[in-house]
Amino acid sequence: MFSIKKAIKKERARLNRNYFISFFILILVAYFTFAAISLSVVKGWQSYFTIAYALIIELLILINIFKLYFESKFSVDISFEKIKIHQPLKGNLSLQPSKVVYVDVISNKDDFDIVIFIKGKRVKRLLKLNENGDFKRVYRILNEKYNEDEFYYYIIKKGGAKKYFYLYKLYKNCFEAEFSRKAMEYIKLFMEEYNLS
Repeated sequence: MFSIKKAIKKERARLNRNYFISFFILILVAYFTFAAISLSVVKGWQSYFTIAYALIIELLILINIFKLYFESKFSVDISFEKIKIHQPLKGNLSLQPSKVVYVDVISNKDDFDIVIFIKGKRVKRLLKLNENGDFKRVYRILNEKYNEDEFYYYIIKKGGAKKYFYLYKLYKNCFEAEFSRKAMEYIKLFMEEYNLS
């Protein structure tokens, strides 16, 4: 049976393992490059090629380390007053829980994404919901319920198993919002595992 707590532990362990492997390879490449040049294993133009090749590998590894770091810093703070989505490099996004009208999930192979639909004025980085887009069913539901057509949405893709907690917090703080059947299944799973009501 799936366990959210175990999934969070596995994600942390995977992140730490990826950091360790990346730093290990970084040091290994630098060491072997230095050893190959100082022991004259490579000479002349080959040494320049070896250094250039090593620098490219080191740069790619550093990019991977920064990517891992920034992905691990993604977070969502949800309270009655505000939903704050912290995105390193992209900046923060703030939404009002009272403007959230619908919450849905998109199930992937091993993960899911949270889709937050809001009404009112457009906020930067939100996508406009329209009747011909990906969420036709949601558009029809909202259009009938609110008799308007200005709706926007944001998809939370990062966060791993923490998204169960984000979904639960949305459920507890967005009183105007309707939740899809699939979203409620994920919320119930979280509530059962953490003995919440």
